[in-house]
Amino acid sequence: MSDPAAPVVTAPEDAIARSWRRCRSDGSYVLEVDPIMLGRGDLSERMEAHQRLLEAARSEVDMLAGMVGRASSVVLLADASGTILQAAGCTDFLQRAEQVALRPGVSWAEDHRGTNAIGTALVEAAAVRVHGQEHFMRANRVLSCHAAPIRSPRGEVLGALDISNDAGALHAYALGLASLCARQVGNRLIESAPLRHGRRQLVIQRDAALLGGAERGLLVVEEDGRVVAANDMALALLHTGWDELLDQPLTGWLADWRSVGGAAQATRGARGQALFAQWQGGRPLVVPGATLSRPPLPAAKPVARPAPMAALAAEPGSLPRLDAAAHAACLRGAKALDAELSVLLLGETGAGKEVMARHLHAASGWGSGPFVAINCTALPETLIEAELFGHEPGAFTGARRGGAKGRLREADGGVLFLDEIGDMPLALQARLLRALQERRVQPLGGEREYPVRFGVLAATHRPLADLVAGGVFRADLYYRLQDYTVAVPPLRERPDLPAFIATELAGHSQGALRLAPAALAALCAHRWPGNHRELRAVLRTLALFPPEGGEVQVSDLPAAVRPAGAVDMAAPRGAAATAAVPRTLGAAEVAQALAAESGSVAAAARRLGVHRSTLYRHLQRRA
Repeated sequence: MSDPAAPVVTAPEDAIARSWRRCRSDGSYVLEVDPIMLGRGDLSERMEAHQRLLEAARSEVDMLAGMVGRASSVVLLADASGTILQAAGCTDFLQRAEQVALRPGVSWAEDHRGTNAIGTALVEAAAVRVHGQEHFMRANRVLSCHAAPIRSPRGEVLGALDISNDAGALHAYALGLASLCARQVGNRLIESAPLRHGRRQLVIQRDAALLGGAERGLLVVEEDGRVVAANDMALALLHTGWDELLDQPLTGWLADWRSVGGAAQATRGARGQALFAQWQGGRPLVVPGATLSRPPLPAAKPVARPAPMAALAAEPGSLPRLDAAAHAACLRGAKALDAELSVLLLGETGAGKEVMARHLHAASGWGSGPFVAINCTALPETLIEAELFGHEPGAFTGARRGGAKGRLREADGGVLFLDEIGDMPLALQARLLRALQERRVQPLGGEREYPVRFGVLAATHRPLADLVAGGVFRADLYYRLQDYTVAVPPLRERPDLPAFIATELAGHSQGALRLAPAALAALCAHRWPGNHRELRAVLRTLALFPPEGGEVQVSDLPAAVRPAGAVDMAAPRGAAATAAVPRTLGAAEVAQALAAESGSVAAAARRLGVHRSTLYRHLQRRA
């Protein structure tokens, strides 16, 4: 089996040469000119059997389809047999792809269709690009395909994720993108698997800021310290393989793993490599002499409830990634929520208080329950009491015929988020305080009280202590809400601001735009008084009116964020141009840097001391 920790960017000729030899000499191969295709019923059964894989890959397939569709490409998900389960992307190319049977239900196993990205990636258990004439069968040479295997938590190849397009275009980024997304699907399979009693998930990385990213290493560890599951990034970081790691004591690779807690902690691997580790969700493994980092919640009664519009479940995979400091603050806040303390979020308008609230909900023991957000500013003062506490039929003019439960009862079993609590009318504060203290709700017009149980989050950009001093906010409610406070820093204080801005731009432009170094520096230097809302507006504008060539220069930035008198460093002139002669990259040093960084172009560019766009251009020229 190929080493799963091998870098993405390798010499594909080796894999293709091996595949051609198999196609020419292996008697078990029966190459089919006509495709082997499942009937509709058989395909439905196949998809039902692979429902967990389809569910885990849904986000990546949707995201990739949006990104590569503009490049006249399609995204394909295949199972371990090579049968395509799903296709998405450019509609025009999907129609052309059907001419060579590149569609759901068709087998692209190597022993049926010869050398091709999906089938060969499954046989090699490694990422493979097969371009044009590299396909064994003539009919398939109109394609350029890039596929990466998807692995189970135990290392078995479950399927492949493929990006395909016309052979007339060769996209250097496609193989790395397919590999990254295939790894993310594998991560989701690990994280979504139910954990038996005593098992925990350990996250490792070389950089503490990447512990929450797609490139994190994941290990599932038994109570006795045996590793029972992992992803390929964990293997790469620990310099080992599946056979050596699985079912073996973690001590052989991380000697001090028992001392790791819920926050990022520096450690060293068996070869002395510097790493950071923490338990997923802040939950350390139960070992002799140790205790859980958060007290367990008392058993909550099951709550049968529909999904009201106000109760939006926070799914961790759909939330923006927190930086390392915010992630640590989130874990501490989740611990406070689990102890049934109220948590108060403080931060400027637009700083991301609701995003932090949803992360807290997802990381806490209330995460399986609803997340009910109430904007105390947006609700009319005449209706806010009915919205919060509900009402019986006919309780007041305009009341709903069947009555209403109210937001507090909808939050039962989950988290109640009171956004902009500083704007709540003074007259209503006393009744809210009573409900929070007694955990009982009495609807308007009713006599019965309903018991409720939920975690309490509140947020404000206003100085509540000053409001208390001014007599417009109750002191007892203030002290009830701020059992534990979490400061949500403004956007300008994010330690990973450059990477965050670049990632956000890629998301808004489906990967079509990149920032010149001077433009990125200008965006990082801006004060962002509007925080994330202002940044999103700027990035959407750039995506709507993209510059030629796809690289954003300082001159392309909106005037509000462009520094006064700024010079575009991407186009130096005169003496400056002489000093800015671009560095010539050698193929060997590029390959070495990519191998050292497990195929990450951004990390390899940092190692080489060049901008990422420079390395991308080099790869495109070499392709």
